[in-house]
Amino acid sequence: MIYSGLPVESELCKNISTSPLLFPSMREFQLIEIASRIFKANRSDVLVGAGDDDCAVVRLGSENVVLTADNLHEKADFPPGITPEEIGHLSLAVNLSDLAGSGAEPRYFIYTITLREGIDDEFYKRILAGMKKLADQYDVAVVGGDTDFGDELSIAGFAVGVAKRFVTQKGALPGEKICLTGTLGKAQLSLEQLFSGVRREELAYPESLFTPEPRVKEGVELAEHVSAMTDISDSLAISLNLIAKKSGVGMVIYEEMLSLDHLTKFVDDEKAIELYLYAGGDYELVYTAEECSHGFVIGEVVKGEGVYLETEDGLREIEFRGYSHM
Repeated sequence: MIYSGLPVESELCKNISTSPLLFPSMREFQLIEIASRIFKANRSDVLVGAGDDDCAVVRLGSENVVLTADNLHEKADFPPGITPEEIGHLSLAVNLSDLAGSGAEPRYFIYTITLREGIDDEFYKRILAGMKKLADQYDVAVVGGDTDFGDELSIAGFAVGVAKRFVTQKGALPGEKICLTGTLGKAQLSLEQLFSGVRREELAYPESLFTPEPRVKEGVELAEHVSAMTDISDSLAISLNLIAKKSGVGMVIYEEMLSLDHLTKFVDDEKAIELYLYAGGDYELVYTAEECSHGFVIGEVVKGEGVYLETEDGLREIEFRGYSHM
């Protein structure tokens, strides 16, 4: 999800400035493809390499070790009013969500924090406190890191997990159900409310925006039987298109199966669909399987290519569009 350019109202984060980027570039995915070509590894111990999926997977002894890294910085990733503790939470949560999307149980975390002028020791301690609270919740050991100084607050994280059976975005099969672990659009709805002048305590879903919960337990359990899976951080549309392309299949989402009540309390039906399909910041999992064991069904995998929404007016393409971290 993208934030940049407006001053933060909260005294806790008065030095951080942010604003929304409504039409972000998809260049992030082009850069991933470049890195994938350069770092392609032809080794038997590299099971999933650079750029192949949200996480890399290597074989060490008898274990599948799952690796991921993510970088957050204030101009793009910290919404107005966010507290230092919530910054620490987000920096770990985004990495745990990637591990969950691969079915991995998280084990270790390393961070690199770049501090800028205006951030004192107390602010720094509170970032780490937020990180530790989430780490303790999932029995993750924060085993080290690096602290540096620069022009912008940023946190780069590196997480390690293990998976008895890991799952990638490749593997969806025609005839399977497409399932979600939870409803979508809450984080972006709350962000847009913030920028419209709504106070934090009056937001629709502040927890989805400031302290999203990665679906770690669900990811580990789902990995036992699903064919393809990924977490939803950029948008459902991007996640579905990635699975469809890598699996060589098509996908149809049924509008009648999308529960939009949590959004239509605040916006009209058209806006609700837009948020559900194209908004970022939701840490749910989308997966394909013969049966939906967690969450609910929203569509099915079909032969062919492309991703479509079936409405009462017919099929409409779900574009590769969402929120990139650029």
